[in-house]
Amino acid sequence: MLRKSILISIFVLGATPAFADMSSCYEPFPPAAVDGSTATEKQMKSALSDVKDFIKASDDYQTCMNSEFIAMQKKAKDSKDKTPIDPSVAPAVQAKIDANQKLKERVGNEYNTAVAAYKAKHP
Repeated sequence: MLRKSILISIFVLGATPAFADMSSCYEPFPPAAVDGSTATEKQMKSALSDVKDFIKASDDYQTCMNSEFIAMQKKAKDSKDKTPIDPSVAPAVQAKIDANQKLKERVGNEYNTAVAAYKAKHP
């Protein structure tokens, strides 16, 4: 929590487009896709768990990115000198969120494809 406060302070003092790269928010790595035509039931269950964990972590990441940006805006607005935030920060944050959302959708689609292949092999 302290680290997050320090980073937000740094952003307010010198906001740059690098906000999205320097954020204290953890960007999750997607799980490896599973081949449903060769996977076992145990592997499919494990893959489902991995997908759910990734989607939850992605939701948390997106919320964190938004929260940090809102905090940065508030801090800038409340600062004595009212230093505006670099206008490129908002699009950079949104681009990171959009990329993560697309990745979330890809992971979900890959798992759904694996399920369909698994069911075809195991009617």
